[in-house]
Amino acid sequence: MDTSASLAGSVSVTCLQGLVEYLEQVGVAPVELLRHVQLTPAILTQRDQRIAASAYLEMLAQGARLSGDPHLGLHLGEAVRPGYYGVLGYLLMSCATLADALHRQARYAALVGDLGRITLADEPPRAGLEPQVAHGWEPRLPQQRALLAEETLAGWVTFGRWITGLDIPPTEVRFQHPAPADIAEYQRIFRCPVRFGQNDNALVFPRRLLGTPLGQADAAVRALFDDYAERLLVRLRQGHSVLDRARERLAAQLTADGPDLERLAGDLALSPRTLQRRLREAGLSFSQLVDETRQQLVLHHLRDPNLDLTDIAFLVGFSEPGSLARAFRRWTGQTLGEYRRAPHSMP
Repeated sequence: MDTSASLAGSVSVTCLQGLVEYLEQVGVAPVELLRHVQLTPAILTQRDQRIAASAYLEMLAQGARLSGDPHLGLHLGEAVRPGYYGVLGYLLMSCATLADALHRQARYAALVGDLGRITLADEPPRAGLEPQVAHGWEPRLPQQRALLAEETLAGWVTFGRWITGLDIPPTEVRFQHPAPADIAEYQRIFRCPVRFGQNDNALVFPRRLLGTPLGQADAAVRALFDDYAERLLVRLRQGHSVLDRARERLAAQLTADGPDLERLAGDLALSPRTLQRRLREAGLSFSQLVDETRQQLVLHHLRDPNLDLTDIAFLVGFSEPGSLARAFRRWTGQTLGEYRRAPHSMP
């Protein structure tokens, strides 16, 4: 079984910078936010670095708590700027039309963060986000998913308005999570019907927008950024970061003798101290990496109807299904049965 998709999960520091900058403007000190995932402000100067997706989602949830803003995702999306997307932002700005920009956004989204799969549909025109549900490790997972979906869709609308110079609202916006008590902020930002409890997170928009020419279109610049983005994507898919390789090797350890820091470091040709430092730079401890990797694999395996709970417990290194059940409740706030009864597509 291919678990590479379920083990993916890192976010560019440029994305983290956008979160920290916005929260600082509303009174949340960067050091207070970063310490929740054992990061220091020095990470913000390392634009080529990536952190664990779970660390970013944890900071998103902590940011909502510290700021007292239940609509933090919407407000982050509303404040998005080209620099928050790094190379991808400047590539999108150079595209000829909105349709070109949408297709490049879908192709290169992982350069910003492995937080979900972007899907495009032609009839009706739609851009959607299928979250990778296996990134959080605490019961706040549903909140993290909602914040992520709201940040993403509000960010697409804001960025789309910025690069087209048009202020045309979507036809409708759909979210998978339940409706909050007050939807006034959704209506203010999207200015169209907003539906909750849907099968997807998506923007539906008028077909005429696809051919909209972009004001900063530049074929030479687009070709330059296309080439650079492609090379970055290849590096990312090859598991260039220590974090990605550590997850893959650790997944193999779980079914053997159990997780072991020194053995994992040896597999990666690192000293244990260096591995711990690299994990700390990504916002993780070794125990958190083990817990997160187990969760990702469990969520992946639960979508395979041919595996029973005893099989899954063995595959992720639990001694018996009861231990798996307790861990799953801690991770997601759901029982294993509740999760399996819910509709999920295979990764």
